Amino acid sequence: MTRAQTPASGVEDWRAFLEGTHPTVRVWRRIRQLSARIPRSPRCKTCQTPFEGPFKTIFGLLGKERFAKNPNYCRACYRWLTEKKGGAEVQLSMLFADVRGSTPLSQQLGAANFAKVMDRFYSTGVEILIRRDALVERFMGDQIVGYFIPGFAGPNHARVAIRAGLELLRATGHAPDSQPWAPIGIGVHTGEAYVGTVGTDVLEFTALGEEVTLAARLASAAGAGELMASDAAYEAAGMKTPVERRQLELKGMSLPTRVRILDASSTVPTD
Repeated sequence: MTRAQTPASGVEDWRAFLEGTHPTVRVWRRIRQLSARIPRSPRCKTCQTPFEGPFKTIFGLLGKERFAKNPNYCRACYRWLTEKKGGAEVQLSMLFADVRGSTPLSQQLGAANFAKVMDRFYSTGVEILIRRDALVERFMGDQIVGYFIPGFAGPNHARVAIRAGLELLRATGHAPDSQPWAPIGIGVHTGEAYVGTVGTDVLEFTALGEEVTLAARLASAAGAGELMASDAAYEAAGMKTPVERRQLELKGMSLPTRVRILDASSTVPTD
């Protein structure tokens, strides 16, 4: 077995790829950025190639059509994930956005209108997260999740994640003197998690660990119009503006979590 085939080397390669130091990362990021400019969603979860639109046939010839066994990926990317199965623990930033009060909102609007609001929320969120180079993890109930991995979003991933969250607040109508069409709360956290492929018959490219759970808990605790950033994310983003501080007892977390409260009027330092 050669060094390139050993598990340790595989982990090292994955870490270099995820942290943005692997030789292939620049090409990968360029492909994602170019693909993101082409209309339209749904897209491959990893390379951002659109599955619909005017170039659908051309992409299909290049192996970029939706993979039948897992429609979240194109056939080419899924084959790559299968061949390179693995991952590594890396520092990243995580964004969870929840619609607040979805049950009473659905009762108020009715099923059909509520479905339209949620579809608009998902579409708006995906557009923003893709534009900010996030890995759009999943839609789950009334939630959207984005992972800002250094190899995709760059070294200032915490700043990018908070900027994306504030942009999503404004896009859903939480700016001053606006009426939100989807009342959402957002949690952003920066920490170390396992990023890579999981599963056997059907693979998923995802992030796992306690830090991911913490980010999800922040989103659940955030009020409508609030972006709750952990101290770790706030400090990693280089934020200097004084904002409200809170200390939370979050479900499943052994220690209190200190957070900063931002809203749609908050600003993020320029890169």
